[in-house]
Amino acid sequence: MTITSLLKGFKFYFVTASIYTKKTLPIFILLGLLAASGDILLNNEILFTWGILILIFTNLFLTPFLTAFSILLVNDLEKNSLKETLGYYLVSFQLSLKVLMLTLSVALIVILGLLFFILPGIYLASRLLYSPFYLIIDGKSIVQSMDSSWKSTANNTTNYLTVLFLYWTALIVVTFLVLTIISAFVINTESMSLPFVLNSLANGFLSYFQLVFVSYPLLFIYKNKDHQFSN
Repeated sequence: MTITSLLKGFKFYFVTASIYTKKTLPIFILLGLLAASGDILLNNEILFTWGILILIFTNLFLTPFLTAFSILLVNDLEKNSLKETLGYYLVSFQLSLKVLMLTLSVALIVILGLLFFILPGIYLASRLLYSPFYLIIDGKSIVQSMDSSWKSTANNTTNYLTVLFLYWTALIVVTFLVLTIISAFVINTESMSLPFVLNSLANGFLSYFQLVFVSYPLLFIYKNKDHQFSN
């Protein structure tokens, strides 16, 4: 059933890719531009502080904002109740701080688990993977979201570990392919630094892929998990 939901999520992406991309593309472009600009500024002794500020803004505001925006959008697409784009901006802005706090909380718990011979961290990550959906879609608090994810994944933990493994594997493989292409380009051009445009595109694409995976396959597993893993 896990594979079925993953495939269903990807299938729905190809059906709605044009709508999703059209509405999210400006944010991904902005994220890519900021990430590339931050890399340049961080290597400049005079403008180093600006690089830090851009890095903080990108990771502590824009990424949580984009996560909320993406999940809300795909959830409404799946329910066939698409709203005006401005509405997604406003709601995502309101949720961005909560998403950030939830992300940091889950990350801290997983990191502590990883310190204990890695396996506990992986287990905790699989049990808390669906916390953002409870926060963004169901409107639960940070603690309630983690608690709901934990309770809903109490049975058939192996299935959730499989989902986590597939998610991490996909991110690693795609990141590796992107970095390989970039490295080949840099070597062929004998350049000592990555061109700004290519850096922007790479950062934007990696963020796009990650959010697509979260907002489609993982969302579909989340929406169907109660009857998928009840046996």
